[in-house]
Amino acid sequence: MTSTQLSRRTPLGSSPASAGTARRYVRGVLGQHHVSEKVTGIVELLTSEVVTNALLHARCAGELAVYVTPTTVRVEVEDPSSLLPTRRRPAADSVTGRGLTIVDRLARSWGVEPGIRGKRVWFEVDREGFTRPGDG
Repeated sequence: MTSTQLSRRTPLGSSPASAGTARRYVRGVLGQHHVSEKVTGIVELLTSEVVTNALLHARCAGELAVYVTPTTVRVEVEDPSSLLPTRRRPAADSVTGRGLTIVDRLARSWGVEPGIRGKRVWFEVDREGFTRPGDG
């Protein structure tokens, strides 16, 4: 991230409502910085996927951080679990298991950083669209 960034953080609870709370929080932060509706929508979707994974697997979403630069939006979700997320190949009729595939497809980049007290899952999206490295 560059030195011209905005960072906003908020704690998230362990209830299923935390994913909705996270989406609304992200929408508010991005709206303050005139991020396009198209980019805001994709960031909301990806935030929901990452927070939901934390709720399902860590039983607590921990903390949400949003960084806005002139070119990038970065979202980080920290949780207390040391269990690292993995992409799954769900059956066609499965209603779960696609979150990281969605993140991988729509984010410019994403990753997981293990820590002493859990982990941080993050993703970045270009403010001007969804260009990924290697896309034409």
